[in-house]
Amino acid sequence: MERIRPSSGHPTGEATTRMLGLCEDEREAVGTLSGLRSRCFDLRPGLAVTLYGGNGRDEIRATLRNTSENIHFCCLLRGASEAVIRNHLAAPAVGEGYVVFAPGEDFSARYGPTYRHIDLMVAPDVLADLVGDDFDQIRPEVENGFIMRALHAGHRTVGAAAELASQLEEEHSERLFLYAAALKFLGAHFCGTRGGALKPTLSPRERQRLLAARDRLLLDLSAPPTIAELAREIGLNQLKLKQGFKTLFGTSIYALFQRHRMERACALLRTHSVTETALTLGYSNLSHFSTAYRKQFGDLPRNERKKYVA
Repeated sequence: MERIRPSSGHPTGEATTRMLGLCEDEREAVGTLSGLRSRCFDLRPGLAVTLYGGNGRDEIRATLRNTSENIHFCCLLRGASEAVIRNHLAAPAVGEGYVVFAPGEDFSARYGPTYRHIDLMVAPDVLADLVGDDFDQIRPEVENGFIMRALHAGHRTVGAAAELASQLEEEHSERLFLYAAALKFLGAHFCGTRGGALKPTLSPRERQRLLAARDRLLLDLSAPPTIAELAREIGLNQLKLKQGFKTLFGTSIYALFQRHRMERACALLRTHSVTETALTLGYSNLSHFSTAYRKQFGDLPRNERKKYVA
């Protein structure tokens, strides 16, 4: 699979005015935006994705101008943010998705210190090509030049957003995995716009804790915490933790961990032997590693490794 690195126009690190769609003459006025962190990838012409985050210390406020011609599909994963455009307030709860299209509009924004937010940016013509007839759901608003629409939190949107964020955080993301995660996130939004999103069954506090549990689970793919340890660290009982993963992410704790573990194995096999990859990911038994890899991808890790050995 092809690796994808941050695009040259959208660097990893401090959020730049170009990435945020700001006018050149606004750079001085919005200098406080240097507190935002960002990681952005161009997936194809007219389709890009960015993961934004606060610096953990400062609340950032600014008045900006949106020079982007793209439609933005977003989800707040942690912390708090607010934006006001045309007197419309967007103040999503954690786990809520929203769609924004406001080219040329001025807006005020506030980002909390622990803010974490995923933003999939799609050109209207590319979106129409990707979603076909579903584009009719937003076509009138696109033609009118303005969309600001919130979606209820549900496991489709939140799970897809968390998956996309995880792919973005990989040091060398695989293009196909990242592209697939972006399309899944886009599909979750369109399910929400046509009323297909699940009604929220978790409180905002539970969603925050489950997202934190997911981050902790994937922190070290060679040594995952036990369910008991994870529940104790996060502050949920084991039953709520298991049920919460099913509700929010649509999968079990083990299945989510194992999928990420094997995707990491696929990336490592480009530059490491099967034995090195297995040991890096905490397997002491090569047979167990090969079985797990084959279950995930339908092929043995040695065959994946052969693709990269001269």
